[in-house]
Formats: sequence, C-alpha cells, structure tokens
Amino acid sequence: MQFESSMFVNAPWKRVPFVRLIVPLVAGITAQLFIPVSLYWLLLMIVMAAAGLWMFRRLPLQYRYSAGFAPGVLLFVLLYSAGAVRVYTGDIRHRKGYFANVADSSACLLVQIAEPLQEKTRSRKTVLSVIAVCHGKKTVPAKGRILAFFSRDSSSALLRYGDRLLVAKMPVTIRSSGNPGAFDYKAWCAAQQICHQWYLQPADYRLLPEKDRSILTGALLQAKDYCLHTLKKYTGEGPEAGMAEALLIGYRQDLDKDLVQSYSNTGIVHVIAISGMHLALLYGTLLWLLRWLPQRRLADAGRAAVVITILWAFALLTGASASVLRSAVMFTGITIGRFVLQRPAVTYNTLAASAFLLLWYDPWMVTDAGFQLSYLAVLSILLFYQPLFRLLYFPQKWLEYIWQMIAVSLAAQVLTLPVSIWYFHQFPNYFLPANLIAVPLSTVVIYGEIVLLLVSPFPPLAVWTGTAIRYLIMYMNACVHWLGTLPYALIKNMHLSLAQTCWLYLLIAGLALWWLARWKPGLWLAVISCWCGIALQAWWEIDCRRQRMLIIYNVTGYTAIDCVEGKRVQFAGQDTIFTLAAGQAIAACRLHFGLQPATGTVGNFARYGNYIRFAGRQLVIIDRALPGGMAGKKFRTDYLLLNNNPQVTIAAVMAYYDCPQVIIGAANSIKRTAQWKEECSKAGIVCHIMTEQGAFMKQL
Repeated sequence: MQFESSMFVNAPWKRVPFVRLIVPLVAGITAQLFIPVSLYWLLLMIVMAAAGLWMFRRLPLQYRYSAGFAPGVLLFVLLYSAGAVRVYTGDIRHRKGYFANVADSSACLLVQIAEPLQEKTRSRKTVLSVIAVCHGKKTVPAKGRILAFFSRDSSSALLRYGDRLLVAKMPVTIRSSGNPGAFDYKAWCAAQQICHQWYLQPADYRLLPEKDRSILTGALLQAKDYCLHTLKKYTGEGPEAGMAEALLIGYRQDLDKDLVQSYSNTGIVHVIAISGMHLALLYGTLLWLLRWLPQRRLADAGRAAVVITILWAFALLTGASASVLRSAVMFTGITIGRFVLQRPAVTYNTLAASAFLLLWYDPWMVTDAGFQLSYLAVLSILLFYQPLFRLLYFPQKWLEYIWQMIAVSLAAQVLTLPVSIWYFHQFPNYFLPANLIAVPLSTVVIYGEIVLLLVSPFPPLAVWTGTAIRYLIMYMNACVHWLGTLPYALIKNMHLSLAQTCWLYLLIAGLALWWLARWKPGLWLAVISCWCGIALQAWWEIDCRRQRMLIIYNVTGYTAIDCVEGKRVQFAGQDTIFTLAAGQAIAACRLHFGLQPATGTVGNFARYGNYIRFAGRQLVIIDRALPGGMAGKKFRTDYLLLNNNPQVTIAAVMAYYDCPQVIIGAANSIKRTAQWKEECSKAGIVCHIMTEQGAFMKQL
C-alpha cells in the first residue's frame, strides 16, 4: 500500500506547474461568467499583481524568505484576473464589427452556412456565420453567429454547408423560457457565442451562387459522407446503422430515440458519444501500426507528426466536442513529450495543461457538462483506480481483466457522480454490468468499422464484415435494452442543489484524504460535510412544505398551469403536453420545488371552464372570442391570461373583466403580443409578457 500512503504526501502536483495554474484560471473564468467585474478593475489587478511580482524579486533575500507566500498569492491574482479578462475579450459581443452593433431593421445580412443542416420535425436547423451587413449598395464587413431554423420546403432542402445567403430580415434575440428549474437555453447558446436566432421562410432569403469552403473542410465533409455511405450500404438502414455511425464518427442524426434512452437509463450513454475512449483506441492503434519505425530522433519526429495529424483530423471529423478536444490535446502533449522532447509526460500535468489551453481558447467550456464530466472522469480514474484495483487480487487472468474494468468504472463514478446527479437528477443502478457488456462490444465494433472502411473496395469482404458488425450491434443493443427494463434500473427525480453538490465533493475529498493519505482530519471533514448536506436537504424540505404559488409556464402552443400548495400540485391545462418535449420543462420545475401530483383538492382549487380559483385568487383564461352580449357588471378577477391568439383587444377585455394584471402567454403571435403590450401600456395596466419575461410565477 505504498502507493496509497504516498499519493498525497509525495503530491505529484508539486512538480507539475499546470496543476497549480489551472485553479486560479478556472476561478477567474467562473467568477466573471456569473459575477461580472468591470474590465478596468481587472486590468488594474493584473498590473498591480505583475508589479508586485517584479518588486518581490528585487527585495533583499531575508525579506523574500519571510514573505515566501507572496509570489503564490500574486500569481493567483494575476491568473485569476487574466481568466476574467479572457472571458470579456472572448465574448464576440465586445468585438469590433459584431453584426448587432452595426445593423438596423432596414439592413440585409450576408451569411454563410457554418454547419450541415440538421433535420427536425418542423424545420431544418443550422448555424449561420455573418460575413457582412448590407445597407443598400454599401457593404460593411461584420462577424457573428446566428442560430437558424429553415421551414421544411424544397428551397431549404437544397441548402448545403458553405452556401452563402442574403437575408432581408433581422434576427431576434434568444431568450430563455424563464420556467423555474428548466434548462437555461439562452446561457447555453451564449456559451456557443450565439445570441440571436432566425425562423426563415423562402421569401426571407436568397441563395447566392458563390460558395466558400476551405480545402480542409471539403476534405472532412467528403470523408464523413464516405463513412456514412459505406456504413449504410453494408450495415443496413435501421437503428444498427445509426448506432454504427455514432460509434465511428459521432454522427447522431440517425440514432433511434428509444435506443438512446436505453443507453441513458443504464448510464452508458458515453459509449455512443465520441469521447476519450475513441481517441485512446485510435492512439493505441496508430502506435501499433507505426511500431516498425526505428527508434531514432528523426523517425520519432515523423511518428509524432503522423499521430498528431490523424488525431486532430479525427477530432475535427467528429465535431470537436469538449471530451474529444480534451483527449486530442492530452495525447498531443504525450506524443510531443515522448517522441519529440524525449521526456516522459506527467499525467496530472498533461491533464491540467490540456484544460488550461482549452479554457484559454474558449472560456465558456467551463460551463459545458461534457467538458466537466470528461475531466472529472479522467481525474477520478487517475486518483482512485489503482487503490481500488489493489483491494482485490485474482490469480486468473480473465477475472483480473474483469476486475480491472469494474475498478475503472467505479473509479470514474467517484468524481462524476455529484455532477451527474446535479445535471440529470437520476442514477443508473446497473451501470456496472452495462459497462462490462457495452464497452468491450463497442470496442470490437469500432475496430470492425475501421476494417469495413479498409475492405469497402472489395464488396464480398465488405458484406461479410458489415453483417458481422450489424449482428454485434444488435446483440449489444438488446443487452442494454434488457438491462434498462429490469426493475429498479433507474433512480429518478433525485434533487441536489449546487450547495449540496459542493458539500458532496468536500465529503469525497475528506474520505479520499483519510483513506489514501492517512490524514485523520479528513474523516472530520467528511463528517462535517455530510451533516451540512443533510441540513441543507432538511431546510429544503421544510421550505417546500411551506410554499404556495401559481405557476403559468412559458411553453409555445399550450396552456400549462400549476397550482402549488406544499409539495402537492394541481395541473390545469392539456394533459397531452406531458408526452411532448414541453412537458420536460414542467417536470424540471416540479423537481426543483419537490412537487408531486395531488390526489385530492389543493388549496380549494376549482375550475369551471376557463375560470380557475385557487387559494383565494381567481384566474380567467381567454383563448377564444369573448362571450356574447354585454355584462351588466364586470367580473372581478386577479389575473387574465391571453393565449392562443384570441381575436380581442385589451379595451374589449376590460369591458367584461375588472383585473389589475394581464398575462400574455407564449402561444400568441409576435404581432398580436406587441399590440396588446402597447394597449396595456396606454391603459396603465400591469402586463406580464412570457416571451420576454419568462414564466409567470406568483407566491400566494
């Protein structure tokens, strides 16, 4: 157990600089993303920290010795401030020439399709890169990215990556739904440097004849098309072909949704996402294929060039996700250290260096769930795999191999578990047997697909190889589906706040220090963290039992209302919404507040058609024409909800109802919403517009 006891005592990060540099950089990036600080103050902190380091080096030796902590503090401040400044300078909205700063409602935008179009149920989705803003005959160079949804017609079917369009319509700002506890779509798009979106009809744009596609991009697209065509030709058109495409090049458009759900329920969705495992397989294969080269400096340089080129080509081919970029940067560093510098790489340093470089390139990666889970999984394996593996000894090689896979899976779960529960609110109980089945089979399938591409010029061999791959995928899918349908396969609706997640990590850190470093205070840290997490959960439970509120959800095309009392909820709206994607927003909100559907009456809830009474408050839903005739006396209500484009004016509504507040739902047209907003403003009526302000939530 020498490794375990010396793991933290010998502290590998003491001799790896990037481990110490990454912490202040991440802290600065995270703080600036959520609590922005003026650029002036950040630059002032950088100047002061740099001046402090310069002055410290010129102090007499005795002063430098007594204040030995000062350089570390100053370096922390310097890197913290640099990370915050990088967030500011990396934001495209702060750059010169951003299209939203130079365009107006009369301008046209010259754009280029920056990603292949994705087929959606009612549209075709892509990202457009802005090239210029056109004011009449004057063209001003511009930059920016816009999320675009094209209507499903013959015109959009002809669009391809690299096409240039002239769009005579200004995009709208992306807004979040505002539904409590729901996914923050606006923040996610902002992390991709996308703040605007378009819904385009054929009359809104014109396809230009010129195209702009680099040689590298064209080669990558041709390679992707060749892979997709070959896999579909020899493995069929069913779900097996979709799985084969996802395993080899990360193409997920043909994946069966039920199949993806089965992999998610068993905790092995990482198998069908291009990740570090795929890069590791490719890296090992390349080293094996190049083993015939002599062990000389020039040959090693050539070997490194081939490996790095193929790794990055594969990373770009598969879409360059966060986990793929992490692996590509790590293996690039390992390759350079091994074959160019002739120095063995320290894994902790390589991991931290890759994170440092990626975050400096794109600071918003720190908020990406894939980036977080990827690095936490690798770090967790580095820290806990060996201690776990040494707990048991098996003389049989096959048992030792199985125990290795179990130890790796368990080690990866240690640091990824809190984040996984925080993001996805569930835990797969059968992740171990699922990994034991899917990981070896998917590895064989990936190698088989590579062989299929190599033998594709020989149809008889390709047919046999494709058939074998198809049956392997069918068997793997069947096993995963069976595991996902077993009783207690998935624990759902697990609530974990950000504060509880932090305390859970402190609990893990305390237990790790106590177990691996034999540091006894670590056990006290774990106990205190455990009790703090329990206290937070108890406080949340008490708070949930005291709540009483009315929630009108911001969901397009539907009316969805929750009346909440304690932990019970009464739904008012179309029940079919729970079978759609919009139902996920309601489920997320209910989990956020710890709600369960009520079996009886909640808060004296009563509904008569479009009239709802709850907790002494009244809500009237107007989703059609007003009742005929003129009432002798106005109906008194607390809230009026206008939804589904009723043909009414605010003046006509107020002739029937005495109401202090009007709520304009999300299922109304932009034109009618703007009309009602203006009418409410002139009449002095309080107006809540869901498309602008998000869901309506009133504490009662």
